[in-house]
Amino acid sequence: MPEIWLKYGSTDVVLDIKFENLSSQVSSGLQALSNEQAKAELGAVPVTDSMLVLALSSSRPAARAISAIFDSAKAKGFTSVTVDVPAKLASELRASLAALSPDPQAQAKSINRIDYQSLAERISKFQSTVVISQVAYDPLFGFAGAPSAILRNLYPERMAEAFSARQGNAPAPGIEGGPLKVALSAVEGLQATSVELVPGGAGIAGVHTGTILEAFSKALAQFKPATEVHVDSVRSAIVSASNEAGVHSTLASSLNSLWNCAHAVMEGGTVVLLAECREGLGGGALQDYVEGRLRQEQLANAQYSEGLEHLLYLQKLRQRKELGLVSTLPHYYATKLGFASFGGARDALESLLAKHGKSHKALVVADADVTLLRTTA
Repeated sequence: MPEIWLKYGSTDVVLDIKFENLSSQVSSGLQALSNEQAKAELGAVPVTDSMLVLALSSSRPAARAISAIFDSAKAKGFTSVTVDVPAKLASELRASLAALSPDPQAQAKSINRIDYQSLAERISKFQSTVVISQVAYDPLFGFAGAPSAILRNLYPERMAEAFSARQGNAPAPGIEGGPLKVALSAVEGLQATSVELVPGGAGIAGVHTGTILEAFSKALAQFKPATEVHVDSVRSAIVSASNEAGVHSTLASSLNSLWNCAHAVMEGGTVVLLAECREGLGGGALQDYVEGRLRQEQLANAQYSEGLEHLLYLQKLRQRKELGLVSTLPHYYATKLGFASFGGARDALESLLAKHGKSHKALVVADADVTLLRTTA
């Protein structure tokens, strides 16, 4: 029996699956740089006095980049480095920095939760600005990074425009369509240096610097070929995100892992997501829906709110395949959203075998947040 460990929040859970029930286990091909390589590339990021760092990711690679900027600035005698972060990411970023720095308070005290309306005006108050973000797949924009993160956190009107530019109500990870075009045009004129990170396991696989558009383009050139995995269509799949804690913290942050893989499951099949969701649903439209403030018949014409796309994707896909969830969310929340709720990975696997047969083979994806399944013809 193969021993497969899957990430579940801050812990790992074992999937006791027999070899004859395993179709395959897949993951991305991203490999982390050595500590020396990562340190050298992060150390090359330009720094000045009176510097703003706009942190659009709370990941450990992002925290490492911020820490490197503080170190570089300190070495050059610059003491005025300010970090701005979206409010929803502040706690996780502080935790990631604390895990890196021997004196986390020295960095944490300079972190501000974003409370302003104009990013351009904020940038104008500093000698220089560095935007730090991390690429991933996004079911609405195709790819996540600085352009999409700026829209989601700072440009609500352009975010609504991007949402309206989508084609249909199915998730579209890896597709550079209308929403991404809106995002790229929205950030094109921002006067900032961008550091776009490519994650790799528990480390950094790539550091790409330039304008926001340049850094994003270079990061995607590395990210896409290393993370697209071709598989045969399957009757079922069990998916979990990588070891980055933030992608497990809420259902909203976990669902992208599902959207990266669900299309590889045949109609009538089952795809199960493992996501601890220790911080709940993640607010926004998901919260409004389970608490009755947003009804199913309103979704098609609802004004955009955070996470509305997830409700549309759930509505569409659950008509074609069974969606399962292993989490700490209340059973009511899961079933309200259309998931079959399981108590653990073992329960989920037993359900798959009972539904699809004892000789059934399931696909397992261990870092689904940074893996995009492509089905072979």
